[in-house]
Amino acid sequence: MHKLVAPIVILAFIFSACGGGSGDSPEAEATPTAVVTQAETQVVEEPTPTAIIVVPPKAPLIYTVQAGDSLGIIASSFGVPIEDLAAENGIENYNLIVVGQDLIIPEIEEEEEE
Repeated sequence: MHKLVAPIVILAFIFSACGGGSGDSPEAEATPTAVVTQAETQVVEEPTPTAIIVVPPKAPLIYTVQAGDSLGIIASSFGVPIEDLAAENGIENYNLIVVGQDLIIPEIEEEEEE
């Protein structure tokens, strides 16, 4: 019986050394390595380029004087003070405007409410 036990022990030793029967497979050993490799991979995001937005200046609003207009009527229809309208257009005498004359309407500056 001694002769039978020795070959069985040797076969069991060889069998376990090859990985058969122990439950550990090469795939099980490779999985932690793959996870470690994935965990070490860093994702580098490229910075978003900043766009420069250029806002062109507003074109001035121009009104052409019609028959029956006065500087006061034009100023009130655009909601600007008559003084500002006259100053913007270099008019010293409010009564001297001519039909067909182009007037630059000044921008109304809105006051901020607190």
